[in-house]
Amino acid sequence: MSTSEKTSQQVVAAFQECFPDDAVDLESDFFDLGGDSLALVSLCASLEARMGFEVHPSKLLYYPTVEELAAEIDALSGSSGDLNKSN
Repeated sequence: MSTSEKTSQQVVAAFQECFPDDAVDLESDFFDLGGDSLALVSLCASLEARMGFEVHPSKLLYYPTVEELAAEIDALSGSSGDLNKSN
């Protein structure tokens, strides 16, 4: 399993934790699922626990789908490793 697949699985799991009543796949959009500020904080905390580093809440504004967010996490963790920086 590639790193991007592992990241995608972790992001899907975090989304499912925040939206347990919804089916979540790679195209699931945080805002279409009903994401609000509380869900945003919860999702970021879940990602931090799963990934071992902080994902800044602003990332969801620019990368709202599972697939986009996972790709951004892979890109940032591969280049600088600092996901706290905003775009």
